[in-house]
Amino acid sequence: MPVKFKWPWMGIAIPCVLISFIGYLSHYYILRQHLSLIKQCYFEFSLTMIWVSYYMAIIINPGKPGKNFKPLPHEWRNFCKKCNNYKPERSHHCKTCNQCVLMMDHHCPWTMNCIGFNNFPHFMRFLLWIMATTGFLLFYQIKRIIYMWNNRNLPSYLFERSEVIALFVCTPLNLFILLTITLLFCRCLFNQIINGKTQIEDWEMDRLENRFYLKKLLPQLILNLWELYPELKSAKHDEEAERLIEKKGIRYDSIVNFPYDLGIFKNITALVGQPLYWLWPFGGPSGNGMNFEKNEIALFDPDSSLPVFTLALPWPPDKGRHNNSKTLNTDSNVEFITTDGEQVVRNRTHAKNPILSREEWFNEWGENLEDFGVDVEMEN
Repeated sequence: MPVKFKWPWMGIAIPCVLISFIGYLSHYYILRQHLSLIKQCYFEFSLTMIWVSYYMAIIINPGKPGKNFKPLPHEWRNFCKKCNNYKPERSHHCKTCNQCVLMMDHHCPWTMNCIGFNNFPHFMRFLLWIMATTGFLLFYQIKRIIYMWNNRNLPSYLFERSEVIALFVCTPLNLFILLTITLLFCRCLFNQIINGKTQIEDWEMDRLENRFYLKKLLPQLILNLWELYPELKSAKHDEEAERLIEKKGIRYDSIVNFPYDLGIFKNITALVGQPLYWLWPFGGPSGNGMNFEKNEIALFDPDSSLPVFTLALPWPPDKGRHNNSKTLNTDSNVEFITTDGEQVVRNRTHAKNPILSREEWFNEWGENLEDFGVDVEMEN
């Protein structure tokens, strides 16, 4: 669950205090006495890079849509009433920052800023330098603790009391930060780099999968397909849609495609930039943040079958809709109705249990859309 502060500035003050306290206290009382000058310089360089990347993640605007932005054909047309502008793909309106954020990942209380297209590279470098610095420090902290333990029978005056206190206080704090930041980095690495997804899009994928297994997703995808590609709506495709809904054993990944996953190398290049700039403190992403390259599966082929058509729908393929009341075909007995705010297929599904709307649904981490900072009232 996200952290929320009564005073938002606390989100920056706490990391600054921790970085200063652990970093400089450990250097002065521990590393200074036992490390070579070169190793001390490395530690201070790494510590400085934490400050630089953190500063950049705070001050760099994550990006906002250009004025009079218009979606491409066959893309969702999501209009933000607060910004009085269309939202590009992958964008959301942040309730705290009060702007539409390009490729919004989440609103970060520790930077008082959204993490989005323009500052995501700085955020990842911030996490990376924290891991490098705390890992380096922890190695020598543990080394000193082991040395003291092995020589515990020696007179106490041989060990500086200030060093013992610094080890006792800083080591567990340093270990805690290393573990928590590593977990966050691994989550970002798995989502954005390996799968090409923001945290919001990963949440969206879980939501869609949940709807799929509740038999709620496929009918909505077909309706959205007719909306974006009305030329496809024909008696032949209506019959194919009915057979598809009736068919058993359909796999989730056969009707849903995440279009922005281009492979690990292209994903990291799109998010962080060219390899030469991955560690460069001022390096940025590739592209403009309003239009994104899509994988081959997302390319529309008018000669394909209906399940392949659904793979070409823009993200999210259901557009977050849960309550349209339409029919596939006026001559068909397959009817879409609204029950408890959910779209169902008459005589094929039922709603004994109420299904949460997109705004209310939460994943296994207990996160809903609002927890990422999204203004759900502007999601349309």
